[in-house]
Amino acid sequence: MTDRCRFHPEREAVVRCEKYLYGYCRECVDACDACTDPELYCRHRQACMIWELCRREIKKRRRAACGGA
Repeated sequence: MTDRCRFHPEREAVVRCEKYLYGYCRECVDACDACTDPELYCRHRQACMIWELCRREIKKRRRAACGGA
């Protein structure tokens, strides 16, 4: 993959968002900052490596933002 990271353009991307075609580096994936629209519909979600790696963290953040347990 020759894409560059969306947030760190000096770094090579290790995954790419198929919806927006953004690349993300390992640090962004490890921090679960790579899902561009976790609340919106994405037709690629079933096969998305970013979602698979980060879905627990994304759901935890969503519950915290809503004041849930």
